[in-house]
Amino acid sequence: MDSMSLEQKLALLMTLAGDDRDGAPPGPLPPRLRHTDDVGALRPLNLRTLRYGGGKARLLRILMTNACSFNCHYCPMRRDRTMPRTLLKPEELARIFAGALKRDWCDGLFVTTGIPGRPVKVMDDLITALELIRERDRFGGYIHVKIVPGAEPGQIDRLTQLASRVSVNLEAPCGASLTPIAPEKNLDVTLAALERARAQVVMRRAEERAGRPRDRLHPGGVAGITTQFVVGATPDSDRTILDRLTGLYERGGMHHAQFSAFRPIADTPMEGVRETPVLREHRLYQVDHLVRQYGFTQGDVVFDASGNLPLATDPKAASALAHPDRFPVEVRTAPYEELVRVPGIGPGTARRIVAERGATLIRSLGDLRKLGAITSRAAGFVTIGGRRVQTLRWEEQMGFWSADEQAGRPQMVYSVSPGTFR
Repeated sequence: MDSMSLEQKLALLMTLAGDDRDGAPPGPLPPRLRHTDDVGALRPLNLRTLRYGGGKARLLRILMTNACSFNCHYCPMRRDRTMPRTLLKPEELARIFAGALKRDWCDGLFVTTGIPGRPVKVMDDLITALELIRERDRFGGYIHVKIVPGAEPGQIDRLTQLASRVSVNLEAPCGASLTPIAPEKNLDVTLAALERARAQVVMRRAEERAGRPRDRLHPGGVAGITTQFVVGATPDSDRTILDRLTGLYERGGMHHAQFSAFRPIADTPMEGVRETPVLREHRLYQVDHLVRQYGFTQGDVVFDASGNLPLATDPKAASALAHPDRFPVEVRTAPYEELVRVPGIGPGTARRIVAERGATLIRSLGDLRKLGAITSRAAGFVTIGGRRVQTLRWEEQMGFWSADEQAGRPQMVYSVSPGTFR
């Protein structure tokens, strides 16, 4: 493993980024480098564009090692799976990132890792790498790093101090469902790590509100915490997943969740389990967005008899259809909080409607469209000047998704997972 060149290590580690769905899709190399051999070991980098807060970062997303002592049944890096393994030393990771920065390929970093041996040693290496990048190389930009299960409290504090954002991946919402698929993982231990990081984030945010200047080299996790759920790897329903996530949001410090539709990986105990429809993952992201950006509560969300989100209907439309007493909404007078619940009207459009209608009379769907509304969705749920502009409700004209987008497809088995780089 140690005999590999840096280029060989990166080429191997980046094979696990083959289906990374986080952020904007990776683009080609910058034009000045597309036809040159002066790229060296940086050629296989995983570069993604991520929006965070009010900014945007081009992230180098990198796996520090694909070696792991854990034997999770769903994971392509599990201990008993036959595959070549390698690792990047802290100095190598710092050098790779410095090279990518110099070439203007990225302006931020995301680091995740397998867990070979003791988690404490893995955390020490992550901390050393970030100390090199922050304190030696003086990089003051965005860094997102994964906290591994089994980290010590002091390590969590230090890594959170050095990072802009940290991940603590739960994988499942309940310990009873996690243990059968990840025997070495303990949900209570992971939740304790998340709580430790959360306390650091909340404290740093409070200090900044009180006037403490932001330290670019030690941001203290002010961009918040993320977690991941492997959807469909356990029997947990969408309602159970969202119940857990709602509790995390209520505690503060959380930024968002990642949902990774389960995918059977070759040479794992779950190779024969049917993959989870990606549409289920998408529905969970939609609901998470409604909760974080639109002010929805879980009581507004519609579930089927199994506690899952209906695949055939957009969650916002399903909520509107389930609450006919709230509609139609009069666009000339309704407050922002009512407008933003109309299908086809997002937060930005709702704000524009409220801002513009004091000076401009909204007369038609065309006027709404100019303000950003998707009128094909909104028309059945609004009135303009007391007049219904469409009598058909949206569900009568929408094209339904198949309830099972996997229906009729042969069973697929994969070598990589979209959740590896989260």
